[in-house]
Amino acid sequence: MHERLSGLIWEARGETDHDAANRLFCDAEHLAKQILDIQPNDVNATYAVALTWYHRWPPAERQNCIEWLRKTEQIDPDFPWVPLYLGYQLFDTGKYADAYQHFDRVNRKFFSSIEHHWRNLKTDELMLVCQMRGDFDAPDIATLTKLTLNYINAEQEDRAVPTEIVCAAIESKLRDRFNTGPAIVAAEVVRLIIGIGDQNVFPDQLAQLQSAATNAG
Repeated sequence: MHERLSGLIWEARGETDHDAANRLFCDAEHLAKQILDIQPNDVNATYAVALTWYHRWPPAERQNCIEWLRKTEQIDPDFPWVPLYLGYQLFDTGKYADAYQHFDRVNRKFFSSIEHHWRNLKTDELMLVCQMRGDFDAPDIATLTKLTLNYINAEQEDRAVPTEIVCAAIESKLRDRFNTGPAIVAAEVVRLIIGIGDQNVFPDQLAQLQSAATNAG
């Protein structure tokens, strides 16, 4: 049953038709709940239900995902995927301070051990963007510089696409939140984009940031 459950979720995530994907996710949810009828403390089944809600389209029922992530954590407080997906959910709904707290407790050693280095890189990125978009803590330019270096030094297969930091950095009010001049922030994100060869991925954003960086020292 677990193998079939994993297969359904994998198939659904690869489905480009949203309605077809949702039907597969519903099938996966029903199968996971059948497993839970037999073994109520099956942590992989509770997590599977959470995933079916996380990936459904449109992503309207976020609370269902959060509730099943919480159930997963009640069964296994150290389940490594829970803080990550709680952070994703809260980030997507603009609850940046709460998202930051969950990202901060992500078990990075676990994700390194399964060679998901890109997840750790993305977690660092999202934590910084939480500080930029939230009102709980001012971001530090040193954190952005470290993120840039980590992106540039990462193997190609270990790089996420830095969409969130690029989209945040083009907003002047978010650059102003740093403990340095906004032009320096813009220049650093330009260095990130060029350093990983993503000029064609972010052509418009790159142009805006290069313009904003012209006053950097």
